[in-house]
Amino acid sequence: MGYEILIVDDEADIRASISGLLEDEGYRTRCAASGQEALDMVAERMPNVVLLDIWMEGMDGLEVLSRLKRRVPDLPIIMISGHGTIETAVQATQKGAYDFIEKPPQADRLLLTCDRAVQEAQLRKENLLLRSRSGDVQELLGVSSEIATVRQAIKQVAQGDSRVLITGESGSGKEVVARLIHKNSQRRDRPFVCLSPAAVSDTTFEMALNNMLAQATGGTLYLDEVADLHGPMQARLLKFLQEGFLVDPRSGARIEADVRIISSTCKNVKSLVEAGAFRADLFYRLNVVPIEVPALRIRSMDIPSLVQHFLRILSPDAASVPKIAPATMAVLTSYQWPGNVRQLKNLIEWLIIMHPGRMIVPDMLPPEMTKSEALDLNMMEKVSTLPLRQAREIFEKSYLANQLQRFSGNVSRTADFVGMERSALHRKLKSLGVESRDLTMN
Repeated sequence: MGYEILIVDDEADIRASISGLLEDEGYRTRCAASGQEALDMVAERMPNVVLLDIWMEGMDGLEVLSRLKRRVPDLPIIMISGHGTIETAVQATQKGAYDFIEKPPQADRLLLTCDRAVQEAQLRKENLLLRSRSGDVQELLGVSSEIATVRQAIKQVAQGDSRVLITGESGSGKEVVARLIHKNSQRRDRPFVCLSPAAVSDTTFEMALNNMLAQATGGTLYLDEVADLHGPMQARLLKFLQEGFLVDPRSGARIEADVRIISSTCKNVKSLVEAGAFRADLFYRLNVVPIEVPALRIRSMDIPSLVQHFLRILSPDAASVPKIAPATMAVLTSYQWPGNVRQLKNLIEWLIIMHPGRMIVPDMLPPEMTKSEALDLNMMEKVSTLPLRQAREIFEKSYLANQLQRFSGNVSRTADFVGMERSALHRKLKSLGVESRDLTMN
């Protein structure tokens, strides 16, 4: 079977008995005796399922569940407890648990639940992979405040029919936002149709628009890179928005269309309006509700979760999933990403092809990343001549100081980002001589 299950329980005999049962059925298992150990093991290698005890000393299971779900939203987590109550089960479910099993677990129930969790997770992964390859990925991943603002805007605008203009750099996820608006709207069961002005000419635009409106009836028409519309195209689109219908150039019949218009662009349309390259009246009709998608470099704290997501959905099997070394993740979170999320996805796909199942170190990344200012080359040269313990200490000090600076000295946000308990991070910072208020330390 080859699927791996991480068993998290502070009782050694429980870990051993569950591990033996699962291994007899062909599963691979790993065991963690605490919440922090579980978080570290998931960061090291992603399991297919987590069996998580609720009542543990230190960090309890519900806290571990919350942290794992923030980092890996689609990881199936089955809660187990010898002191289960309906209230606890409901709380775990609300936090994203896949299922809840009482201890000691009945063998049949445990195996059935694990089998079902693995099968459903694999099906989701296959669907995501197919949608990813077709460009139809309807997810907006990340925990940053910037991406949370976009999610809130989607929620607010989805239920109406107002026109939306989505702006953002190329590759930042504008079409994902458009599809999410459609998916959460009352038109969700009707078509979502894309029209790219760059793919048609002035003479064929009206016919293309007619065809797309017919296909999108009752649904959503998405105008990709609307700033590429030439003057005649702008006039035809404006006429449709004003009148609500088009005239078939072949038959002369009126074509009325019940569609919602969502458009996007990576250009500054206001500047184009001021320069006379884009009609002001068309801009104001399209820009009823503006949504700006932030560049990836602005929400760099989302990069680890995006990396793990792409590793999962793009790897053909668990054995092919590369592991990202901490130094490599530091490079990825510091890189400027001119191609945004699309560039990150392409990089992860390339790493999977070139280095399947290997630990990815900075030297394996493309030269433009390792030569960027994000890497402190002097530090790299310095640590290369030191014993491992001293080299690791220097790297950890530099890495944690940089992360503190990223989060303006906020230890809680830094702890969540680097995957440590707040108290453990405090102890580590103290041992390294890093103070949270010292934001200029290198």
